[in-house]
Amino acid sequence: MTEEKAYLECRCGACRISLVDPQLRYRSECLCCDCRQRELISASKRPENKMPDEVAAYYRGVQLFYFSNALQIEAESRARLEFFKLSRDALTTTGITTCCGTLMCSNHPITQGCSIAAHADNCTIKIPDIMPTQVVLFGCDFPDDKYNERTRRDEIPKIFSVFDELDSVPVAALLAALTKSVSAGSGDENSTTFEELLVDQEIRIDGSHFDESRLEKPDS
Repeated sequence: MTEEKAYLECRCGACRISLVDPQLRYRSECLCCDCRQRELISASKRPENKMPDEVAAYYRGVQLFYFSNALQIEAESRARLEFFKLSRDALTTTGITTCCGTLMCSNHPITQGCSIAAHADNCTIKIPDIMPTQVVLFGCDFPDDKYNERTRRDEIPKIFSVFDELDSVPVAALLAALTKSVSAGSGDENSTTFEELLVDQEIRIDGSHFDESRLEKPDS
């Protein structure tokens, strides 16, 4: 592979997605059970993919880096990508590699086609600059004692229930960053989007590790 300035790469190095815009749009830490379930699915593919110890112990959530939905991918890498949802009615679609089971990036309709989320605990992310975490999301899915510990640890804004706090300043900032127009110059013939990668692709349903991912979730 040629050396790009900004890209996502799987653990074994056989699949790479180049980022047309290398600027990190937003960075979040997600405590939700769905993100945990995706990490467990990847970990089941091979031992090297095991969930980070800090995530497994509920010390922190899953790291998500958001980028403009303008991508470049060679045919060899594209052939190593498949896509799944956690359930038939799930909104998030995730790209995972067939070579080593690395979670690469996900798409959710809330971004209006403008952004992708890269799985920073799973794939290698090469970009010029990394911003600090901007917000911690979905505290409602974390064990109560662990969430209290996470809340006290730093001054990063914490959102207990995203859909109940859509008007809060941190969530508004998140949504503004994720729905920014795709960067100028990304519409050339070599650029594609997450949605275009899905064309003619089967989206699998993988509900494995559901119970395991929710063992510590507080009763609703």
